Amino acid sequence: MKIPPAAHRAALVLALLAIVAFRIVAFVPKAPPASPTPQAFSVDLAAAHVAHLAAAPRPPGTSGHDAAQELIRAELTRLGIPVEIQRATALGTHWGVPYDGARVENLVARLPGRERGPALALVAHYDSVPNAPGAADDASGVAVLLETARALRAGPALRKDVIFLFTDAEEAGVLGGNVFVREHPSFRDIGLVLNFDARGTRGPVGLIETSADAGALVRHFADAAPDPVATSLFPEIARRLGHQTDFFPFRQAGVPGMNFAAADGAAHYHSPVDAPAHLDRRTLAHAGTLATSLARRFGDLELTTLAAEPVVYFDVPGLGLIVYGRAWAMPIAMIPAALFAFALLSAVRRGQARPARVLAGFGVLLASLVLAAGLAAGFVAALRALAPVWGVFRGDPFDPGLARIALALLGVAVFAAAHRFFRARLSPFELALGAASAWLLLAFVTAALLPGASFLFALPLAASLAGLLVWQRRPAPQSPSSGLWLLLSALPALVLVVPVPYLLFVALGLPRAAPAVAVVVLLAGLLAPLFEVFGAGASRKPALGLAAAFVVTLGLAVVTNPFSPARPRPACLAYAFDADRREAVWTTTEDKPTPWTTLHIPEATRRAARFSLPDQGTLRYEAEAPPLDLPPPQFEALGDTIHEGIRTLRFRLRSGRSAPFVLVSVTSEAPLRGATIDGRRVDEPSAFRATAAEPWGFTFQGLPAEGIEGSIDLAPGAPVTVRVVDRTYALPEQLLRAPIPADVMLMPFRIAGSTFVAAERTFGPGP
Repeated sequence: MKIPPAAHRAALVLALLAIVAFRIVAFVPKAPPASPTPQAFSVDLAAAHVAHLAAAPRPPGTSGHDAAQELIRAELTRLGIPVEIQRATALGTHWGVPYDGARVENLVARLPGRERGPALALVAHYDSVPNAPGAADDASGVAVLLETARALRAGPALRKDVIFLFTDAEEAGVLGGNVFVREHPSFRDIGLVLNFDARGTRGPVGLIETSADAGALVRHFADAAPDPVATSLFPEIARRLGHQTDFFPFRQAGVPGMNFAAADGAAHYHSPVDAPAHLDRRTLAHAGTLATSLARRFGDLELTTLAAEPVVYFDVPGLGLIVYGRAWAMPIAMIPAALFAFALLSAVRRGQARPARVLAGFGVLLASLVLAAGLAAGFVAALRALAPVWGVFRGDPFDPGLARIALALLGVAVFAAAHRFFRARLSPFELALGAASAWLLLAFVTAALLPGASFLFALPLAASLAGLLVWQRRPAPQSPSSGLWLLLSALPALVLVVPVPYLLFVALGLPRAAPAVAVVVLLAGLLAPLFEVFGAGASRKPALGLAAAFVVTLGLAVVTNPFSPARPRPACLAYAFDADRREAVWTTTEDKPTPWTTLHIPEATRRAARFSLPDQGTLRYEAEAPPLDLPPPQFEALGDTIHEGIRTLRFRLRSGRSAPFVLVSVTSEAPLRGATIDGRRVDEPSAFRATAAEPWGFTFQGLPAEGIEGSIDLAPGAPVTVRVVDRTYALPEQLLRAPIPADVMLMPFRIAGSTFVAAERTFGPGP
C-alpha cells in the first residue's frame, strides 16, 4: 500500500516534535535512589534538614536565623567535625548608596584530609530574605553541605581538607562571603571553591559560572558529575547579568571555582512560598549527588596542579559533557564557512540561487526575528497589564510552561508565515542559504568575541549545510526521503540549540522573553529546508496552524494559572509610623492594590506615598492608619569635632524596639567625605552631595540590642539631618482589618509585611 505524502509529512513532524520534547525533558533531574548506601547522598536526610532550616525566615537578627545557626552547629558537632563561628561586621559598597551593613556570623568547619595542602571549600548561605522560609534559597544548599559532610565522614578520608563554609547575610549583599575572604585565616588555605545556591525550586542544578580559564576544572567535572548540565554559554550570560552569589568574592580574589544553582520555579524565589513543600526532591538530589561526587573528585586531587585552560563545553544527553580548547573556536568556524561557500557556488551553478537573492533571504530571517521578538514582548506586556496572574510577578507566574511553549510557537509561526510569503519571490535554496549566512555571521562573531557560545552556531551550521548540499542534488527535494535526510542533518541543531530558548526563558523570565523567541526564529531559519518539505513553502496552512496553536496555548497558559492557597497572589502592605509627627500610614508598592490591600488603603482616601524608604522599593500609595505607641529609633550624638577642616560627627545608633534592621539617610549641604559604621570605614572618592532626593546612607541588618557606634565625616559649616527608619518583619495584627487571605502572600521582601518606625534629628553646622 502506498503511503500518501501527507502521512510522510505528519510522521516527520511528529519525529521533529519528539526530538524537541526529548531534549527538553532531558533537563528534568532523575528521581533519587530509594536506599542509598551510607556513603551516598541521602535526599531523605537532606530534605529533613531543609524542613527544619526553613521552619521560619532567617534574616540576621531573628530567632529563625539563630535556630538555623544552632542546627548547623549541632549537626556538624554530631558528625565530629569541629566548627567555629566567625563574628564580624561587614560593610558592602558594591551596589552603591545606601551601603549594606550587617553583623555577620559565618560558620566554618573543616574535615581533615590525609595530607596538607590547598583545601576544597564547599559554600552555601544560611540566611534568607525576611519574608521567605528560604527552602530552596538557600536551605537546600545548606542541607546539601550537611549531608555531603555526613557522606564524606562515612567513607575513607580524602587526600585534602574539605572546608564547609556556611555564610551569613548573603541576601544583604554577599556580606558574609566578603568578610570571610577578607579576614578569615582559612581563606588562605582554599585552593578550590564550589558554591551551591538557588533562584528557583525545581529544574536541574546547572554549572552556571566558573572562574577564568577553568578548563581543568570543567574536565574533572565532566568525568565526575552525574547528569551534568553545563555549557560555556552560562558564564557568558552570568557575567553580563551582574548577579552576585557567595562565589563572587572568591572569583574576585582569584580562587578557582565553580558556581551551581537551580533556577526554574522562579515565582517561589524570595517569596513566602519558597517552602519545603515546593522544593522538588529531584532538584535537591541532583545538587547533592553533584556535591558529593565533586567533593570526592577534587578532595583527592592535588589542586595546585590544575592548570588554567580556556575551554568551550556543552552537555549532550547520553554523551555527557563535550569539552575542547577555546583556541579551536575559530578553526571550527571555518568548517561551516567552507561548506557555505561550496553550497553557494553549487547553487549558483545549478541555477538554484543568485547571490543578491541569498542576501534577501538573510533579510527575511532578520525581519522574522525582529518581528517575532517584538510580538512576543508585546503579547507579554499586554497580558501583564490585563491579567493579574502575569502582571503581579516581576518574572514568571507559578507555572510558565505553557506560556513558554506558546511564545516558541509564535516564533515558529512568524517564520513560517514569512517563508510562505517570500517563497513566491525566492527559491527554497535562496531562503535556506540566506538563513545560513546569518548563522555563519554569528559563528564568526561568537568565535571572536564570545567563544564560549561559538559551538551553538558553528557545529549546527556545519551539519545543516552538509544536509543542504545533499538536498541540492536530490531529484525530488520535497520527497519524504529528502525530509528524513534533512531531519538527520538537523540533529546537532536540535540537540545543541533547542535547550537555549528554554534556558533563556528560565534565566530571564517571560517579561524578557524576546531573546528566547529570537533564538527560536534563528533555529527555524536553519531548518528552512524542512519547512519546504512540510509544505510551508506552498501553503499557508502550516503558518495558520502554528498561529492557532499559539493562541490556544497562550489562552490555556492564562486560564491554568489561577491564584489559590498553593499559588497565592503577591500583595504588599506595610505599616509606617513617623515618631516625630505621631502619624501612621498603611503603604504599598502595588500599582493596582489587591482587595485585601484596599481594605487598608481604600481608593477613596488613598494618596501618593510620602513615607520614604530610599532604594528599598517604590512606595505607590498610602492611607492614614491608627498610630501605635512605638518607641522610635535613636541616633545619639557622642561627639562633634572639627580637625584639619573635616567635621566628625560621632554617633550611637540603636532601635528602641529591638528591630533587627535599620535604614539611615543623611542629608546636608556640606559635602560628605566618608563614615565609620560599627568599626568599618568607607571613604567617598569624591565629596558626596547628600540631598533630600539622593541622600547618603546605609542599611544595617542584625542590629544588636545595645546598638552600634560610628561617625560621619563631612565639611563643616552646614546643618546635618539624619533620618533613621527601623524595621520589624511583621504587621501590627491588632490593626489589620481582616486576616491575610489564604490565597495572598506578602511581597516584595524589602517592604511587605513589615512595620517601619521613622525618627529624624538635625544637628547644627558644627562646633
